[in-house]
Amino acid sequence: MAKREKVVTEELKNQQPALGEEKEVRSIAQACAIYEQLMYEIRGHCQKARELREQAKMLQESGRTDFQVSEEIQQLLNRAEHLNAVAEQKDGLPRQQALQLIDRLEQEASDCRQLVQYNQRVLVRQQQELEDAKAAAAKKWFRMQRSVWHKQGEYWLKKWLNLQNWRAK
Repeated sequence: MAKREKVVTEELKNQQPALGEEKEVRSIAQACAIYEQLMYEIRGHCQKARELREQAKMLQESGRTDFQVSEEIQQLLNRAEHLNAVAEQKDGLPRQQALQLIDRLEQEASDCRQLVQYNQRVLVRQQQELEDAKAAAAKKWFRMQRSVWHKQGEYWLKKWLNLQNWRAK
């Protein structure tokens, strides 16, 4: 009996992480959303840098050679270079960290699912053991009752026979 109580206690402890599975799923969705936002920002920076380079190219092809145009072209190219640097910076470590976080959370969620499945199998087995124990206890009780009734019946039969023998005398 102590072993069964220990298993039930362990099962209850193990269900707490299983209840956290919903939290893990939300965390995975949040991590994916953060990653998608990061990728959106990176694509946006790259797109803006391309647009700035195209503007600079159009200004160069316009044929204007005054100082103001060359300064504007340089500013556009510098801004495009800065946006590329920001995109590369975000594409480096933050992107890798986001991917690692997603992988870790997915692994934890998988572990939780496996734990839930294990706990469900243990619960089914314990419920079956409980039903078997109830059936065995009921059988024992009925046998005991039958024995008691049988002994009581023998007692009263003997009493009746003794009474009959006494009357017959």
